[in-house]
Amino acid sequence: MEQALRVGKYESPEVRATPLFLDSTDRVIELGSGIGYISAYIAKAIGVEAVTCVEANPALISYAQKVHRLNGLANCEVLNAVTVSDAADMPASGTLPFYVADPFWSSSLIRVRNAVDQVDIPVLRLSDLIRQKAATALVVDIEGGERDIFEKTDLGSVTKVFFELHKRIIRPSGVKKTFDDLSAQNFNYDQSVSSGGMLLFRKVTG
Repeated sequence: MEQALRVGKYESPEVRATPLFLDSTDRVIELGSGIGYISAYIAKAIGVEAVTCVEANPALISYAQKVHRLNGLANCEVLNAVTVSDAADMPASGTLPFYVADPFWSSSLIRVRNAVDQVDIPVLRLSDLIRQKAATALVVDIEGGERDIFEKTDLGSVTKVFFELHKRIIRPSGVKKTFDDLSAQNFNYDQSVSSGGMLLFRKVTG
């Protein structure tokens, strides 16, 4: 990862895509913020108004905060939580088991083969967070969690949803469900920005 960072290849699809749809007026929620790299990039290079990072892996929280601090970013915050949808079978409070993997970017709410630990993480409803932060955009990389996170979730003020699709985890049926859940809230696929497994959906307003 250090080598990828040095040569500019770490999270390069996100680095290429985010300037194409984010601007300085956006208030972003990033789900699966990892080491804080993308949040730092969009806050510093694009100058978005605010970034709220949600990361389930407790071992990454202080590291991401340090990345933000070293970059002089006062408009970023990091929350240690698991976001859930508004679906009836999702808890509104309490905790959910999260599977920490090696490497860390494979960690997921879905049990993965390379899991090295299971931790209980506080639950936070995405719709509540969107309202609290008046978010306009979501950036999502949650290792298969995209299959369920949009189900019946009130996306409210959000007009742009950019996410990584993990087809090997969620299978074709999960891909269809993800698209269907976004379509149900009047979001459509933006081909001009999407590439490979990185997809942008925009809210249809006209």
